[in-house]
Amino acid sequence: MINKLPWLTPQIMDSRQQLQAGKLPHGLLLVGRPGDGLHQMGEHLANTILCGKAEAPCGQCKACQLFLAGTHPDYRLLEPEGKSETIKIEPIRAMSAFMSGTAQQGGARVVRLRSAERMNTSAANALLKVLEEPGRDSFLILESESLSRLLPTVRSRCRIIKLAVPDQNKANAYLEGEAIAPAERPLRLIMSEGAPLTAAALDSSAMSRWREQAEAFSSQGRMTELAAFLAKQPARDALQQLLLWVDESIRCRYTGAVKLVDQDKLLVDRLKQPPLTSLFRFRDYILEIEDSLNRQANLNQQLWSEQLAARWLELTG
Repeated sequence: MINKLPWLTPQIMDSRQQLQAGKLPHGLLLVGRPGDGLHQMGEHLANTILCGKAEAPCGQCKACQLFLAGTHPDYRLLEPEGKSETIKIEPIRAMSAFMSGTAQQGGARVVRLRSAERMNTSAANALLKVLEEPGRDSFLILESESLSRLLPTVRSRCRIIKLAVPDQNKANAYLEGEAIAPAERPLRLIMSEGAPLTAAALDSSAMSRWREQAEAFSSQGRMTELAAFLAKQPARDALQQLLLWVDESIRCRYTGAVKLVDQDKLLVDRLKQPPLTSLFRFRDYILEIEDSLNRQANLNQQLWSEQLAARWLELTG
């Protein structure tokens, strides 16, 4: 899989060279988007460390075979759990005991911590002890979409690797390799903010909802009707699309060019009239709702849909 992500090759080679020179730090913090290969990069690094061959991962040795089968005794993968999708202190404590032990295969021990920004405070503080006192030949790979949501003390104890973002040519080449029809690629990349793995994974229902929302915001002139439509949509998808229109409109004020296509472009054109200050206020309001949803706040979707619809219609006249 990682071979299909050539934009990550320089960082992969750099990490491999550090490992071979014995200079790879015990704490690695990968920062990027899952749609650009964040989790594939973490998995590849874990496999590389456990393989230990000159051209790791070789895919043939016992360590690689165990890793690929998901049964390597010196490897652990931690992820958010439960409805709250948080990482709590108990798994971190268990990880600490694992990393301070002895490797069963005689090599390294590796832990991957996906969505590290979802650690609660207790878990993050417990992680500090692991980073400050790593076991011999142990490696901790943190994967995060948001550097700012991690404690500064955690960030300062890791080597930060910011994943490269593929340009449009590489993103299109990836979609071509995934047999995505050329006519679908522009919309898929718009919906995924240019992240090719996300773009390739979109299903037809998601693309239909995107088009339906664009049509609803173009044609609905009554607050009650637009709010009723919004209240039935997946909240995060609807907010993402709205935010894209606003951000593209703001960018367009400075560059004069619109990257979007079809109905989305028409909606960006409608946002050219309001003052920039009004656009930024509307953007802040969208982000407030998103933040509340991320914090699992018990929001009344009908209520915020009405407020959002009213603000949109006021903004676009």
